[in-house]
Amino acid sequence: MSRAAEAPLLVRLPNWLGDLVLAWPVVDAAALHGAVFAGPEPFRALVEPRYPGSPYVDISRARRFAAASPIRRLKPRAALLLTESLSSAILVWLAGVPERIGYAAEGRSPFLTRAVHRTGPARSMPRTREYAVLAEAAGLDVGPGIPRLVPLERDLKTGLALSGRYAVVAPGASFGPAKQWGPERFAKAAQDIAARGLSIVLVGSRDDTAAAQSTIRALEGASTHDLTGETDLSTLVGVLAGADVVLSNDSGVMHLAAALGRPTIGIFGSTSPVWTSADAPWVRNLYAAYPCSPCFRRTCPIGYGCLRSIDPSDVARAALEVMSRP
Repeated sequence: MSRAAEAPLLVRLPNWLGDLVLAWPVVDAAALHGAVFAGPEPFRALVEPRYPGSPYVDISRARRFAAASPIRRLKPRAALLLTESLSSAILVWLAGVPERIGYAAEGRSPFLTRAVHRTGPARSMPRTREYAVLAEAAGLDVGPGIPRLVPLERDLKTGLALSGRYAVVAPGASFGPAKQWGPERFAKAAQDIAARGLSIVLVGSRDDTAAAQSTIRALEGASTHDLTGETDLSTLVGVLAGADVVLSNDSGVMHLAAALGRPTIGIFGSTSPVWTSADAPWVRNLYAAYPCSPCFRRTCPIGYGCLRSIDPSDVARAALEVMSRP
């Protein structure tokens, strides 16, 4: 076998947690061939323990080209870019990767040896399929399956520490207010679930602390646990894996919960459930199809009607329905 054939494939992982989960079938397929993964440092905790035979290279936004040297030392034969930024294409070009595969975007085609062109408008195809098309261009066989993630033993220890049955509520979304349904609405929906004897667990990043506290204040008499800003990815997986149901904006939490097979409610505002929904029988994606949505804006100049049109009673009803599935 030639040295080129033995050299690994480098997979540049997405920068957002939700996108990483949607790309998990590609990660699975690449790991079978001993791929090298490169992505944000926090994602190492999710990827490395599941694929110990695949080296992981940290990518820092502050020093995005610093990873060129460690990538060069690994001598990958090709790079599959699941990101669409110009900088990610320049990085693998600087690292001397011979073959560079990715979508034609941001004027980066000169840095790619294979620029993949979409067959339709951007964001009109499910994200999972977009990633599968790229993987196929790199010679990987990715089936049409739903992204699935298996919790590890070390993840589950955290979830087991929460006694009794509980629902997880994630009222934040780092993308911006146009993805955030609102603490008061989450609290009203969660109140109906808490009435069934479940405690309410709040999760999110440190930036979501205010939203979580507002949700807790609006919950009347419910047992609550605020883990906002206190969970790394492993801990978050464990908490979600033990949940009876998860209520979330279109965010990384929603995609993680769905991939773990938990009953999940995803709420969409400015983004599209066609593009980034978690498509599984145990998931309900609520979308008002407001006339101006999906606009993909971070903020809304006309009052977030797409989010306000989704009533808490609809969310609670959907949650109880998916919880009752076998």
